[in-house]
Amino acid sequence: MEATIRKESETKVTLILDGYFDTSVTAQTEKDVEPLYDFFDCEIVIDCSRLEYISSSGLRLLMAINQRCRANHCSLYIKGLQEKVMDVFTTTGFTNLFEFK
Repeated sequence: MEATIRKESETKVTLILDGYFDTSVTAQTEKDVEPLYDFFDCEIVIDCSRLEYISSSGLRLLMAINQRCRANHCSLYIKGLQEKVMDVFTTTGFTNLFEFK
């Protein structure tokens, strides 16, 4: 799993998730996304178009990202969910917890 943060502009940041987001990569991914918490008053988009799988530990990390970013007055959106990953979001009720683009 690879997590890449790309600053698009002064007010927009993209987090790209690529691969399988499971328990074995959660600790490293937590470290990789920490720079997101340095952004304030901006739009953060989590691009999941390359995300092939997400486990419950991955979902927990997304919730933590959501909480931290909202505390920093950032708008958070998810885009590009593949069908299998969207099924996980739907089954777990995460479609009600996030905004999608």
